[in-house]
Amino acid sequence: MEQVSSVKILGLDKKSLARARKLGAEEMARSPVALSYSAKSDTLNITMPSGTRVIIPRMWIWEIAHLPKSAMKKIYLDKFREMYMIDEYDVQISAMGLLRHAVMGEDPYARAGRATSPAKARAARRNGAKGGRPRKKASTHR
Repeated sequence: MEQVSSVKILGLDKKSLARARKLGAEEMARSPVALSYSAKSDTLNITMPSGTRVIIPRMWIWEIAHLPKSAMKKIYLDKFREMYMIDEYDVQISAMGLLRHAVMGEDPYARAGRATSPAKARAARRNGAKGGRPRKKASTHR
């Protein structure tokens, strides 16, 4: 009978698992620890590990701005501290994404990707008239 060599599954060795645990612990150290809703001020109150509180008006959050205030009683932070959720309305909001947007505003890279100028418009028209962007040539290197 032929002996079958052992199979190594990538990413499941001791070194990779230790690295993943370390990265997970670092992320948890930055993740929100608590979430509450204040009906009086109509705001989400987010508590960070340092004790810092971030208060965000509900109307600034498009995913929940249209929901009735009564739905906000059911918002919670998931057990991994990654998402704010309201199950009844199928709402999931990235915890860190919301904080980043509330503190820094719109993603500057997304904004840069939408940048247009008269020069870009002319170049796009010229390329379109030529049949569009040229295809990449196949590499002959091996």
